Amino acid sequence: MENGPDSLDSLTSLIGVAVHSDDSARLVAAASLIARQPLALVGQHGEPLGHAPDGPEGRRAVAVARAAAHNRLVDAAGWRIVPIVRDSSPLGFLAIGIPAERGAATRLLLDVLPELVAEQLQRVALVRAQRRALVRRLLSDRRFGAAEARREARDLGMDLAEAYWPAILTWHGVTPPGSVVEGLARDASSLAEGSLTAVLSGRIVFLHPSREGGDGDGRPLDWMREVVRRARGLAPSFPAQAIVAEAAAELGAVSAGVAELDALRRLGPRAEGERPVISAREYALECLLWKDLDASAARGFVREQLEPLIDWDREHRTDLLSVLEADLDFPRHDQAARSCFMHRNTFRHRVHQAREVLGDTLENPDVRLAVHVALKLRRLLAGPTLHDGATTRPFRR
Repeated sequence: MENGPDSLDSLTSLIGVAVHSDDSARLVAAASLIARQPLALVGQHGEPLGHAPDGPEGRRAVAVARAAAHNRLVDAAGWRIVPIVRDSSPLGFLAIGIPAERGAATRLLLDVLPELVAEQLQRVALVRAQRRALVRRLLSDRRFGAAEARREARDLGMDLAEAYWPAILTWHGVTPPGSVVEGLARDASSLAEGSLTAVLSGRIVFLHPSREGGDGDGRPLDWMREVVRRARGLAPSFPAQAIVAEAAAELGAVSAGVAELDALRRLGPRAEGERPVISAREYALECLLWKDLDASAARGFVREQLEPLIDWDREHRTDLLSVLEADLDFPRHDQAARSCFMHRNTFRHRVHQAREVLGDTLENPDVRLAVHVALKLRRLLAGPTLHDGATTRPFRR
């Protein structure tokens, strides 16, 4: 690239790409072609946004830019690393191959490029923030109707589906760091075209589009299995599991579907907690009890079935009730012990103690069922409410 009309035209063309396009990869490719140097751009978390040329030089540029994002690399032989910042907010990192010889026009382009990238990324970040806000509102605000959502989405360049399969990714016990949660949400949305994700109070809510003609339930489940696999790989100390709705929800009913899943999430994991994805159907017993049983009758039934164990736990500050519930939930002691974060032998000892305190071996299947239901009712009485249409109530009063 040399001084003269051609170089001015090239710079003008590059400015046009930066101003009129939101595609960072296109901007990087255009700049690399004009400057004849390898370039790469990554986001603030190291996610690749564009590189050129294709091949070893471009991949090397990506590696340098990602090292800057992840390891705070500030210098590399043969490379210029430029942090992209606008209004004190980090937006990404640009890796520029340093030419052995460069004219004034090339120097000008490479000096102007970071500012062009910053302007484009800031604009894109603003639009993404507006889209995230729209998705969060769609997931949490029941007054946000389908027509209004579509209108706002069109203004932001989004195409909403007629219906979505809702799902929630939850962690048993402690939630992993926020950076892990945010990263998973970003990755998940890139795995399924047209999907929507949002982080709400430390959990990730997912919407998989359900298109006319029917995807069946295979694609949403496959998607969620992959998301959970990644979640468990990134944070193995934090057991992750996804709850998926039984059916797709129309756009205007998405927030109600998410509220139902969120209420189920707070009831805790299901049996066989190792499974990555479970259906909302597995909470059917709790839902039946929750919606249709009188509260005072429920409390009386719980006291009748569990009173010795309730009193023992209160007096000795133990949690034998949860141990007994896990024992009845899981088909094998090793699974139940893991759900209680106990060694298998410790768990067996506590189960034996719980049955002794209760005063029943639970060999009779009818008695065992009654105790199991009482344990579920106890959790429901102390737990959150379930949304049922316009009504929110755990039991009849």
